[in-house]
Amino acid sequence: MQIEQVIGSVNGDTTAQAIQLRMRAAGQNFVSGGKLVVFDAAGLNPITVLDVASNVANGAVGAHVLIASVNFPSHTMPTAVPDFTMANLIPASYFAAGSLAWESNAGTVFWRLSWGGAAYTGPCTGSTDNDVDGNFCPPFGDALPSSCTRALEFQGSATDFSTNNAADYLLIGSPIVFVNNAGTSFTVVASLPTVTITAPDPNASFVPLDPGKFSIKRVGCTDSDLTVFYAISGTARNGVDYRRLSGSATIRSGTPKAAITVKPIDDGIPGPDETVILTLSPDPSYTIGSRNSATVTIRNNK
Repeated sequence: MQIEQVIGSVNGDTTAQAIQLRMRAAGQNFVSGGKLVVFDAAGLNPITVLDVASNVANGAVGAHVLIASVNFPSHTMPTAVPDFTMANLIPASYFAAGSLAWESNAGTVFWRLSWGGAAYTGPCTGSTDNDVDGNFCPPFGDALPSSCTRALEFQGSATDFSTNNAADYLLIGSPIVFVNNAGTSFTVVASLPTVTITAPDPNASFVPLDPGKFSIKRVGCTDSDLTVFYAISGTARNGVDYRRLSGSATIRSGTPKAAITVKPIDDGIPGPDETVILTLSPDPSYTIGSRNSATVTIRNNK
């Protein structure tokens, strides 16, 4: 049995958690007598997430067992129907570094998932039933996310052995899908960032040459790149009166905003002031706030 997928929070709600197990061989649906135990960064202070008291029906290779917290189903579409409800949550204090073990009531560790990189200093050992040398380390290098919506997912196939947690697991974003033993899929509903646009430097000029600037800002998760699209209008001509703008800007991971610079091109011909108007365009990856348009004016100081 693999620990295939773990989510510690949904949209920052650390009471919305789920763990998905996957069967490596037929007949592993006899899960009673197994338990999920989570440990802190030192491999101490064990907390039993669930001591499984009954079996599940589907025992095919690749079949799943979904264990979720009480609050997790309200964050999925359709509403999740887990096979078992977690007796205890993974404590938020264990998110930075910790370990989750699928083990027998006798204490044999069949699968271990540790995270936090060097911050995890606890044991890495387990049975050779699912890991050739019985060593599941080095741990996955990052923490379990406590904000936004990301899950830790095993990248191998249903029949694969563990190599090590660092190589086997990856943090994934939307869409995140969990599956129960009946084969029903539940997609985690992640809240979208809200984007707005302003012109912190709304005045540009041909002479002296002075650029203007737009700023696109997001409110919400900043744990990945976000590309925001915009429409261009105004009396100034894109690529003629100012350096060409592409129609999109990427807000980089870890940052809340991206700048768009309007660089005038002086054609030497006197004329009126000209405007550059950017209006945010809809996209499934974000919602648009009330500040959806901004203007930079290029002054013709001749």
